[in-house]
Amino acid sequence: MGVLGGVVGVLKYVVVGVVVVVVVATLTLLPTLHRASVQYVGSPSGYEAFVPDGQTINYNGHTDPTGTLILSNGNTIQNAVWDGQYASTIIQNHNAIVQLNNQLNGDMQDFYVIKGPVPAEQVTIDGQTYIVIEADKINPADIAGFLCN
Repeated sequence: MGVLGGVVGVLKYVVVGVVVVVVVATLTLLPTLHRASVQYVGSPSGYEAFVPDGQTINYNGHTDPTGTLILSNGNTIQNAVWDGQYASTIIQNHNAIVQLNNQLNGDMQDFYVIKGPVPAEQVTIDGQTYIVIEADKINPADIAGFLCN
């Protein structure tokens, strides 16, 4: 029974080792399995534009502006969310322009141009599908804000 007991003892360690490896592999892969993949929309040699609509959404624990993404070929993507750098600036700028339009009976619109393709991912928030612009992945030199009438 000494040899049999030794084999059983070794098998316990092997089973525990396999379980640990499976758990570690699962925990390592799990975050990547549930993340949407980042795609690039637009043209590498073109310019895309984000036009805020005055609405915001809570995404990843912070407030982001929503609007329309206009691609260089003229196609538009509704329900776009600007997430990352300059999100709060876009919200503040847009709110100031709305207030100015109300005071002056104006019709100005702000928009933000991105040089080259836009890193974005499709996500569902509260049952609604959005295209989230991952602004932190855009070179700040490739973003410019404009105001038009």
